[in-house]
Amino acid sequence: MATPNDQFETANQTQSTLAYLITESSPDIAEIMIVPTGDEFKKLPAERQTEELFILIQRLMPLTKRMDSMCDSVSSLADRMNSIEAHQGKHPSAMDNEDFTAQDSDSLYKSLTSLAPESSINKPDPFIIKRSKEINKRVTLNVGGERHDAMWTTLEKKPRSRLGKLALALTHEEIIEQCDSYSLVGNEYFFDIHPRSFRSILNFYRTSKLHVVDEMCVMAFSEDLAYWGIDEIYLETCCQNKFNLRKEYIEEEIKKELLNIKQEEPDIFPETKCGSYMRFIWDLMEKSETSFAARIVSFLSISFILVSTIGMTLNTIPSVAGVDEITGEPTDNPKLAMLEVVCIMWFTVEYFLRLAGAPKKKEFLKDGMNIIDILAIFPYFVSIFLIEASGGGGGFDDVKRIVQIFRIMRILRIFKLARHSSGLQSMISTLKASYKELGLLLLFISMGVLIFSSLCYFAEKDMEDTNFTSIPATFWWALITMTTVGYGDISPQTVMGKLVGSLTAISGVLVMALPIPIIVNNFAESYKELVNKEKALKRKEEKEAAQEREEELAKQDKLKADARSKAVTAVGTRSRPATVTRQPQTSSAAVE
Repeated sequence: MATPNDQFETANQTQSTLAYLITESSPDIAEIMIVPTGDEFKKLPAERQTEELFILIQRLMPLTKRMDSMCDSVSSLADRMNSIEAHQGKHPSAMDNEDFTAQDSDSLYKSLTSLAPESSINKPDPFIIKRSKEINKRVTLNVGGERHDAMWTTLEKKPRSRLGKLALALTHEEIIEQCDSYSLVGNEYFFDIHPRSFRSILNFYRTSKLHVVDEMCVMAFSEDLAYWGIDEIYLETCCQNKFNLRKEYIEEEIKKELLNIKQEEPDIFPETKCGSYMRFIWDLMEKSETSFAARIVSFLSISFILVSTIGMTLNTIPSVAGVDEITGEPTDNPKLAMLEVVCIMWFTVEYFLRLAGAPKKKEFLKDGMNIIDILAIFPYFVSIFLIEASGGGGGFDDVKRIVQIFRIMRILRIFKLARHSSGLQSMISTLKASYKELGLLLLFISMGVLIFSSLCYFAEKDMEDTNFTSIPATFWWALITMTTVGYGDISPQTVMGKLVGSLTAISGVLVMALPIPIIVNNFAESYKELVNKEKALKRKEEKEAAQEREEELAKQDKLKADARSKAVTAVGTRSRPATVTRQPQTSSAAVE
């Protein structure tokens, strides 16, 4: 078995040749290689001599790859030159039988100019990887172009993380799973990721304390932690609460935005002529932002709602209302009644047009705003039907009372404004979201009314001419006192009754004040959500428009690139000398 001294003697014989080749073919390797002389090598201990030989072999590996590549290139070039010489040595008549066209010339030209053929990546041996980590106790981590130095022992503290697995990796496949590229010569490992949070993460390996980078988005920091294989549970107490609150808030906002966008699904109409009419009617009656005509229709709808509400209100004034000539009772003003008919006709036509243009009829009928539209026009037709059906008979008074009830329901048409007002929509959403708080408020008030009305009744029942005749009769006093209205139509007279009244007023203020902030907060959140929904839809439309413009510009650039490529190809074809095919000469004797 050869000793290290014998190995070095063999290496010393080719030292000058290797130094020349290294300097000529790879100057960068020549700069970093320092080869000891024979005397210096003999003075080193045996273990150090082995390490020096290993370092020499490791650093000569790129040179061997380049030498192999050069040998392959020279061999390929020699074969191609032999092929050219063989073609040139053939008789011209043989060239005619050979399929040697202009296309073959192009491929031959390309093959001659490509001196470096594609070579597969030489995977380093696990022994070399292990020895590299043993010799180089410090490693360079290149994260997105920023280099950081760390000790292998530091990275091994977290064996379940990405860097910990990299420190324990011994094969090329294991290393590539953890990083994007690496170099054993430079002892550098590259990660193709933004380095914004890596300092904090590397500090976690050194101190076992993980802190949030304040200037970063919490979602981006969470993604970086997931990439490096570090759990968020390792965050320090000073950062954990802030990080979790911000992350939960952002996740909730993202969910709401996605839900709003999902709810606003594109309307699907049949691909027929009828479908195009349905789309036109739906955009005209439902989407005021689509055209100027749709905005006019929206304005007319709001105007009719306001006019009908004002007319219904004016009809109750005695000086404006008409008088029935037979019974002498007040009745509707003829002009206001005609205005009511016009408004009802508009509401009816509007509803049926929207129903005809709706892409989903069942969802349209179940929608709350459309139910309000039905309740706004239904009482008018029911009252006309009942009046005509009674015919002025004996039961006309009962029919009249029913008609009055349906007339009162006409006030519901004011809720039609919610279709055009984001504030009213926020109010409805607030009532839906605050039903628990409203129920709690009613429960507190009911309990207070029952308790204080009972106390006040027993304190005031012995007084003469008292209004507190029973506990149910005292409910009214307790309710108006707790809500701080205080009409004054009923009040306690005794000292005990006044003391109970004071406690009732104070408890009413507290009970009313407790759930109100929650309801106000729900209203603010509902309005903010509605505004965010409009912004999300607007951003979606702008994004789609930008994508369409980008695709159009990309198509134009592609057409220009294709035209330029064809022009360059045509110029190259004209500039290339044409292949001349020689015809065999025929002697005059053969012709004769």
